[in-house]
Amino acid sequence: MADAARIARAFDAAAAYDAHAVVQRQVADWLADRVIAAAPPAPRVLEVGCGTGFLTAAVLPRLELPDWLMTDIAPAMLARGLAANPGVRGRVMDGEHPDLPGEAPFDLIVSSLAVQWFADLGGGLRRLAACLAPGGRMLVTTLVEGTFAAWHDAHRAEGYVAGSPAYPSVGSLMATGWRIETRTFEERHGSAGAFMRALRAIGAGTPREGHRPIPPGAMRRIAKRFEAGGAVATYEVALIEIPNPRSA
Repeated sequence: MADAARIARAFDAAAAYDAHAVVQRQVADWLADRVIAAAPPAPRVLEVGCGTGFLTAAVLPRLELPDWLMTDIAPAMLARGLAANPGVRGRVMDGEHPDLPGEAPFDLIVSSLAVQWFADLGGGLRRLAACLAPGGRMLVTTLVEGTFAAWHDAHRAEGYVAGSPAYPSVGSLMATGWRIETRTFEERHGSAGAFMRALRAIGAGTPREGHRPIPPGAMRRIAKRFEAGGAVATYEVALIEIPNPRSA
């Protein structure tokens, strides 16, 4: 994975995020229903990687007297999320290494399509789970293996490896004992170039560490293969539910 500073810069630069984050909004709506079902009255909620506030906006009006803390590693994204959701609190924070003096514990910890940027997903989620109150739970969504399958297939057919991050398998997540639910989301693009521009627009164009640029000629061939299949970007998403480890 890319380092935290590079990720923060990429998302801070994503001024057109809302216009291109089609799947991200759909995933937030899916997660929102699970959060509502799990929320106690007057919940204390920590949101990790809030972005521009899709999940907050989908959940907040449906909760009873929530105390909601939005956090994000990218200051500009957090500012936009707070502006779109008046009445909530916020702080800049790397969710993989929570720094919450005087804030924990929380009844709910939630995150929509942010934790896939953790360098150590399991370690980061366990550190967050330690911030749960007795009986509390964490509900997060993350991308898993199989995401952008057609894009990866087009690269392999030309003898290359795509620069997308390597996402965990569903099997590896299930082996943790956490409750896992999966769904596939799709977005069709007009071209390979449109797909890549959309990723950059939402701050997700940062290649994995060590990826080497692909020669222009090879990229043109890869693009043609991707477009021949309809230029469909698939997002394989896991919804992970983790109870307070001290009360599970």
